[in-house]
Amino acid sequence: MSTEQQMQQGLENLPTWLLVLVALAGLVGEMRQADLPGVAMSEIIKRVLLRFGSSALFGMATLLLALAFWKDPYVAGALAIGVGLLGADITGAIYARWLAKKVGVCDVPSKPRADGDA
Repeated sequence: MSTEQQMQQGLENLPTWLLVLVALAGLVGEMRQADLPGVAMSEIIKRVLLRFGSSALFGMATLLLALAFWKDPYVAGALAIGVGLLGADITGAIYARWLAKKVGVCDVPSKPRADGDA
């Protein structure tokens, strides 16, 4: 196999490695944030899996769209990692708020306020 063929084969596998990096970004981020005192191991595992899944979903979708539009794997990878981390952060915040509502710690208004109400 010539050097050019090896280079082409390596470039074909590049998006797969970017997908793995995007997914791992969410996993590492949640493991860093989950290190809190008093949090049960089952809760940490749930949060890590939720964050990992959402990071992979948002990151892969962004990676594939960016590759389709710009055809530059490095720009696509950078965007995918950024969007994957943001998606994981948003998903983690929504999950934390849902848990707070479930426990009754979070104050939720019974109806939305009008713009003029203060």
